[in-house]
Amino acid sequence: MEMVSGSSEAGVRPAPSARAAGEARLARLASGLGLGDRSGVCVEAFGAMTGSWGTATAAQLAESDVSSDGSPMEFAIGLDDDPALQFAVEALRPGDCPVDRVVSARATMAGLVRRYGTDERRWAQVADLYLPEKPATEHVAMFGAEVRRQGDARFKVWFYPAVGGPERAAELCERGLAAVGLGAAWPAVTAHMARGERLDRPVMFSLDLSADPEARVKLYFRHYATDADGLAELMAPYPGFAAAPVRRFCETMLPEAATDLSAQPPVTCLSFTGARPAGAGGATVYLPMWIHAPDDEAVRRRMKAALAACDRSSGLYERALREVASRPLAAGRGIHNYVAWRPGPGRPRLKAYFSPELRHTDPTARYALEGRE
Repeated sequence: MEMVSGSSEAGVRPAPSARAAGEARLARLASGLGLGDRSGVCVEAFGAMTGSWGTATAAQLAESDVSSDGSPMEFAIGLDDDPALQFAVEALRPGDCPVDRVVSARATMAGLVRRYGTDERRWAQVADLYLPEKPATEHVAMFGAEVRRQGDARFKVWFYPAVGGPERAAELCERGLAAVGLGAAWPAVTAHMARGERLDRPVMFSLDLSADPEARVKLYFRHYATDADGLAELMAPYPGFAAAPVRRFCETMLPEAATDLSAQPPVTCLSFTGARPAGAGGATVYLPMWIHAPDDEAVRRRMKAALAACDRSSGLYERALREVASRPLAAGRGIHNYVAWRPGPGRPRLKAYFSPELRHTDPTARYALEGRE
């Protein structure tokens, strides 16, 4: 939790800048995950994505949508055989407003192109759709990077389709897919929103910022008024998913909420690529953890059980948790943001999403019924 700056006479150490706090946490995470000298790659990429923050502390930046407590960054750990460290940030600057965030987002992308040669073709095809001069949402864009043991950092961006107004969110998703040559995928999207946009709400549109033919376009949905059975039914059409495993995963991670997920709706994601333009190439379930558990120690126990069910060791997860946590796990909830689950081929894949808690713990009051994807 971030300390409020105080005078040296009071013996209170000034809070570090948000960038410095993120760089320190990333370096520890990279080391804890066995990524060795890749920590430098992580820190460099993080700096490239956070130039708009300047030297501001998290408290001096507007509340972000990246982590549930309003921190402007989130860390995610892919808990598979080739561990990946992912981090996401929001393009903010001190004292900004939604219009400023449009400017910051465009400047961040331009910086990634200059420094890394990041592919901007698909960005250019949708940027005017999702970064209008007068956005109707408070948040407009988040940037992410993923680092593995080998290879360059890989970047992505998430946009908010409600930026033109909530009533136009689905329309902007359809237009976004068409703009990047994936218009044939729209029937698959509407099938995923079978209960209508109010209950199966499209909330994020993301792009892998890569020229790779397998680069993904992903649509995220929040599902209201559902439970484990409803989620199992929704996911049944996708490869690898079956009703019983989906229900078991919900019961493992959310035992007190498996029959009622209304306190914070689950999220799903559909992935599309140019190699399969008419249908989803993959689907993922995301369960929000900060509101459905009494504390982070309870989440830790559930994560260990879920990993055991997937025949995976919990060692990687435990090391990451030690590096990201800055307080006893039983002292509150909010370190765990989401857990993502995607079945086979082979063993299911799990990813844990963590908040650095730079603003506060227990974000349930702030996110009583909403929250982010």
